[in-house]
Amino acid sequence: MKELVEAVNNRIKTPYFGYAVLSFIALNWRGFFVLLVSEGKPEEKLALFDARTDIYSLLIYPLIIGAVVAATTHWLRYLFGLIERKPKELIENLQLEAEHKKTIKQTQLEQSRSDFFAVKENELIERAKRDEAVADIENSETKEKLRKQLETIRVEREQLSNELQKQQQSKNNLSVEAREILIAASADNHGSILKLRTDNGNNIQAGNDSFGSEDHKSFVKYEAALEQLIKFDYVKEIGHKGDAFELTHKAWESVGAL
Repeated sequence: MKELVEAVNNRIKTPYFGYAVLSFIALNWRGFFVLLVSEGKPEEKLALFDARTDIYSLLIYPLIIGAVVAATTHWLRYLFGLIERKPKELIENLQLEAEHKKTIKQTQLEQSRSDFFAVKENELIERAKRDEAVADIENSETKEKLRKQLETIRVEREQLSNELQKQQQSKNNLSVEAREILIAASADNHGSILKLRTDNGNNIQAGNDSFGSEDHKSFVKYEAALEQLIKFDYVKEIGHKGDAFELTHKAWESVGAL
């Protein structure tokens, strides 16, 4: 008996019978509803049920629909698979391109670091050679004078190198919004930036573009970006009202590299 129940159970769980059962319920739900909620004798209930059902809805249509759905299910899955394959490929290609660009950027950074340290090493070697050459000079007055001149040049080079590094660092630390404002302002020959506060809303006007006009949160974000540009000496204030600015010489020199 147990084996028979399990066999019937397994048979009912097959896709065909599952679809047939669902079709049976969908076609005859009105009859079952009337059978459950109506009052009266069993004969009257059955009569109401029979009035809303027939052999087609109870047997023939569910079997046909179950067969059709079971036969077309895999074809439908195949069709949907074909439809979604192209966008999936495009998304995967975008992800691969992004990873490729990231790898290239990392490789370039590693190469830049390697070149930088190689230059530093060569500079130390050349410096040691010059120090040896100075040490070989017999005239003490000439030796001391040359040593001081070399030290002055080296200090100036270190200061220049540190300044360039700070400029590069400040450029790299600019937020996306700050870069947007800087590029928009540089598109105008005047390089002007205005902070506008009106009854209709606030915004940052840079060149011909407007930023932060969507809502207060957006405006505050671009206002912070403008303050960042001022901090890094890319923008300076005009007047004393705090609403008019222009690009500095440093900004005009740097904007091409952004």
